[in-house]
Amino acid sequence: MTTIDQYSPERMADRMRIQDLMYRWCRAVDRLDYEGILAVFHADATDSHGSYCGGIEGLIEWIRTRHRTIPFSMHQVSNMLIEFGSSDVAVSEAYLRTIQRYPVEASAALAQLVSTAPSGASDLWTCSRYVDRFERRNGEWRIAKRILVQDWKVLTPVLPQLSLNVPGSVLGRRDQEDPVYAARREAGIVE
Repeated sequence: MTTIDQYSPERMADRMRIQDLMYRWCRAVDRLDYEGILAVFHADATDSHGSYCGGIEGLIEWIRTRHRTIPFSMHQVSNMLIEFGSSDVAVSEAYLRTIQRYPVEASAALAQLVSTAPSGASDLWTCSRYVDRFERRNGEWRIAKRILVQDWKVLTPVLPQLSLNVPGSVLGRRDQEDPVYAARREAGIVE
């Protein structure tokens, strides 16, 4: 059993850095920001994501291919528990809820995640958990190993939806032209 003080000022600062990494992952995958995805993992990290298991470069290619026909993706993280094994190693369990839109042309992407894909457009709702090993190397925290634990999935047919194109509405995008990236550039935030 570790004797490290889990709530010292140093560990509290580390917790915030680790939480920020998790939130950066969510933004990067939902905005298809591949450099942002790379930035949350160590170069030699591994990811076990169900139908993909391997290194981070491969994960990015898997996401790039699978998400090509997915117009909407939202990752929401909650209930994040962080435990330190040492001052440079932490394990996190974070609850995850995802919602992704799969139009008919995305059936091949959906087939990688469910045993029976529907014939029409669907929304995939999931409840999962990330079990991550974070390591601080050269003073920087990143994910060294990720396991996606899948707890629940449901598909719902896409119903006719309200138009998002109401005058004055700001629409989200799955690229670096999304409004959050413009706001960051305007504020001088560059990575």
